[in-house]
Amino acid sequence: MMRFIFPFLIAAFFSSPVHAFTADTGMFDGLEFVADTDIAGSQGQTLSLCHETQALKLFGFTISSTASGYALSDDACTQTVTRQLSQDQMAAAQSFDLIDPDLPLAPANSFVRSLQNVTIWVAISLAMIAVIIRRTKSLSGKDMRKPMRKKASDRILQVMCYVGKCDGIVAAKEIAIIGETAQRLTRRPVKSSEVIHITDHISMDLTPQDFVNFGKGLRDSEKDVLMQGAFYVALASGRILPAEHEFVTDLAYAIGMPGEDFRRVMNLTLLDLDLNPPS
Repeated sequence: MMRFIFPFLIAAFFSSPVHAFTADTGMFDGLEFVADTDIAGSQGQTLSLCHETQALKLFGFTISSTASGYALSDDACTQTVTRQLSQDQMAAAQSFDLIDPDLPLAPANSFVRSLQNVTIWVAISLAMIAVIIRRTKSLSGKDMRKPMRKKASDRILQVMCYVGKCDGIVAAKEIAIIGETAQRLTRRPVKSSEVIHITDHISMDLTPQDFVNFGKGLRDSEKDVLMQGAFYVALASGRILPAEHEFVTDLAYAIGMPGEDFRRVMNLTLLDLDLNPPS
């Protein structure tokens, strides 16, 4: 439903306030009972004091409501306006005790109405912000509900396998850690056989261009996950080997990751290790 809010609001502000856009969407006039009066109607009955209201509705749901004026009604403000009351007429009626003199001369929203209006707009604003954040994450590759791009997922798994092979041997436990972690970080299924195949066919004789190619074409958020996967494998044993340290340092340099981002991702990985310790 949020996709309709922006065009709806534009229409609301630039359209005539007395017409509805659809049967249950738009600006609507209404009446609300305020108090009984001692003013007699045409047939001798006492009239009721009403608030004339304007409500902004979306698909029947009231977004905001405002008391716009006073009126008198002979049916307890259910449907009919007998006549409207100006501020001077309101003051005159109060001076003759025909209307409760404690009522304000100018109609005003009650505390409850004002609170409801504010609450609804705050809720709409938060919903819009949530949609914007979710959309931004999606465009930047950080939509946490969907799998990462296959190109990014493949690079992340490949880099994790390289880190695992820095000591020359990728043990069964390390294969399981790589597969489980890559699957969690990329939200794509990873089989142990895939990890074994990659580690069996990679060469650790890497050139500077090879490190550059690891991050080529990746978004910044994907590079963060690339480094996070590399850090996770390196730190999973509780200590980082010189060869592993050299690899992640060369990788960060090649993909253009600044020092502050390097430390940020490493700290994020340490937190990840606490929350998701290697099994």
